[in-house]
Amino acid sequence: MPFNKLFKHKYAFAFGISLLFHVSAINGLLFTDYKDFFIDNTPLNLIISMILVFFTHQNINKSFWLFFIACSAAGVIYEIIGINTGLLFGDYEYSDVMGYKFLGVPVLLGNLWFTTMYCVGSLTFQSYNWLKSTYNFKISKKVEIHLLAIFGALAAVLLDLFLEPVAIKLNFWQWFPYGKIPIYNYVCWFFGSLILQYLFVKSNFNKENKFAVYLYGIQAVFFVAIILFYK
Repeated sequence: MPFNKLFKHKYAFAFGISLLFHVSAINGLLFTDYKDFFIDNTPLNLIISMILVFFTHQNINKSFWLFFIACSAAGVIYEIIGINTGLLFGDYEYSDVMGYKFLGVPVLLGNLWFTTMYCVGSLTFQSYNWLKSTYNFKISKKVEIHLLAIFGALAAVLLDLFLEPVAIKLNFWQWFPYGKIPIYNYVCWFFGSLILQYLFVKSNFNKENKFAVYLYGIQAVFFVAIILFYK
């Protein structure tokens, strides 16, 4: 496919690549004897998802790069505090599946935090704009900012509700004691995400990215499939 056509249909291309990788992972984990192969290649899937976000984002500018750096750094810092003190999230520990670790935290988690914050922010922003144009209502800019940030953080917590059981099943990380996920984890996820969602809302870059919505949905379906059927 010529590059001009590729960029013209970039949302469809990115959707197809993401769907291919996630469906392949579902098939590999549920119906083959190569479960370890697909688990070990989870970092590749995360990296590809992030690359596709960059590929589909329109007009990458300084503000976008600052958001990327802020999310990546904040995500790793959150996790370092959590792993080494228990003050955030709870008592948990990462396996070696996610790759190289710094102070007990896989550095790749910075990319995961960015991709998640970008997708939930874009999902919330586009959903809100659709509702506003469909029902023709008006809200003050100040209230709008708060609503977008709060609902973005809630969308992140919802995704984490699906992610946590999958992470335990696939041994990405484990919770102590007894392997139970504490409610406190979701409380920290909400407030940690809320800070970054305020940054997303106030950042000056294009937030209309259909692929971000597709990716959120694909990941949610993947997590649900693994929760229900993986043994």
